[in-house]
Amino acid sequence: MQLPTTLPPAAALALLALLGCSSASDETGGPAAAPAVCEAPGYHEDAAALTIDQVRASWRVPSGEVAADLPVQVCGINLCLPYTANPSGVLNVSPHQSMVEPALKYGDGFDFAELAVPLTEATQDLGELVALPLPTFAEGAAFPKSGALSSGDLTLQLASNGSFEHDILTYSDDSQRVFRSVPVPIADSSQALPESFGFELAYGVAPLGTTFCPAAKLSVKNTAAWAPGTEVSVFVQGLDVSQKWAPYGTWLEVAQARVSSDGSSIDTTSGGIPILSSIALRRK
Repeated sequence: MQLPTTLPPAAALALLALLGCSSASDETGGPAAAPAVCEAPGYHEDAAALTIDQVRASWRVPSGEVAADLPVQVCGINLCLPYTANPSGVLNVSPHQSMVEPALKYGDGFDFAELAVPLTEATQDLGELVALPLPTFAEGAAFPKSGALSSGDLTLQLASNGSFEHDILTYSDDSQRVFRSVPVPIADSSQALPESFGFELAYGVAPLGTTFCPAAKLSVKNTAAWAPGTEVSVFVQGLDVSQKWAPYGTWLEVAQARVSSDGSSIDTTSGGIPILSSIALRRK
């Protein structure tokens, strides 16, 4: 899809994320049976490098136990360093590396949901964070060719003429390529879900990096008891340093949604989920 050249980069990205893709038409002007064709919009912003000298944080799971040996990464779009929290759930590292748009990513998309915390200073103590265990692979939902796909509070609707693509380099075994989700406690996750965004619901998901063409529709159980008809904005977090589908380390609005007439669900009305990454919602 060719975006108007007059749009600012951020606006163009948001527009393409909402549109998701284009598809062929038959001679009568109706939709053809050919699969949709989607392009990653890409995202680039010139930013100065920051030298990250020290990062400290600790993690517990929602039950209060320490998240021992949690996989962690300190990454910029130019460099990524893998670490592991110690048996007490503590990370205290001194990268001394120059990074562009640096962020701390915690969780791995296998045993734990992954979230990112932007790093804005050379030395940062992020305090205590919550690590979120994902459902087991056996509890995950296999991907259909089309139709509904559910885990926990989330349901994705895959288009009948669409397609999806897993990150098979990361999830190398078929048993790992199942849909799983876990709620993110907003009040205990302000480092990854900044208060300035006003998020009220959030979810970690897997398998990370799965892309949908066209973007998958999303339905979320209305656990917050929002009133029927309430308008909602849907965001995904950029966890991929390639920034193909979202800016790294922050959040991108990808869809609009509305609470159903019976109040049971929050359903997308435009746009959708182009890539499986952490998801957040807020009322408009």
